[in-house]
Amino acid sequence: MTPLLSRLLSITLAGSLAIAWSFMEGCAHPTHASALKSGTPVLLNEDGPRNHGGTNPNAPYTMAAGSPQLVKRSDATGSTASNPCESKDLAITEIAAAVNGNYRAVKLAFDNQGLAPCHIGGYPTISLLDKTGTPVANLVVDRVTTSTLSARLSEGPVQTAAAKPDAQITVAPKGEAWFQIGWSTGQDCPVVTRISVSAPGSTESFSVNHPLTVCEGRVQITTLHSDQDPD
Repeated sequence: MTPLLSRLLSITLAGSLAIAWSFMEGCAHPTHASALKSGTPVLLNEDGPRNHGGTNPNAPYTMAAGSPQLVKRSDATGSTASNPCESKDLAITEIAAAVNGNYRAVKLAFDNQGLAPCHIGGYPTISLLDKTGTPVANLVVDRVTTSTLSARLSEGPVQTAAAKPDAQITVAPKGEAWFQIGWSTGQDCPVVTRISVSAPGSTESFSVNHPLTVCEGRVQITTLHSDQDPD
């Protein structure tokens, strides 16, 4: 082979290698190429899980959302909870009366005049006042059930069951909680002009004008009931 032909072959081979190198460099990842050219480190996430929430490729990855789960509602968020009834929000009224021979009964109610529901329960405290406002002495107050008092009014068998524990009643605004007072009347018995009533747990008293005579030295009183309860 002549020196001229050998030199031409060398030049041709070098040119082919240069073209092949340029082609391979052009197929390289453009991001890698720009990173290498600029000399600035670039964090890539192409080999890991993708960020589905933002456009910043270097932001912390977000985990895939799990299946919906039921979460128990807190027991302390009951919207129906109410506060004890306060005397300033109460009024008392007489709503009914009944007679059976010498036995009398009157039905009184605490009215909720406040703007929010409140709860109340148990036996009210009562005293019977004469015309001077002095409580009738030696008067016994018996706590009974409504069935016991109803039996006295209907001349049926008197129920001797003990009164139930104090149940709390939720009283809506303009609602009421009622109770009954029963007594025997007759001649030559102490004369009462007014009935003084206090709500359970309260020392503030309400006065009901209701003249009566009390014999046997005792009266009966029932616990409070909701205005939805039957007599």
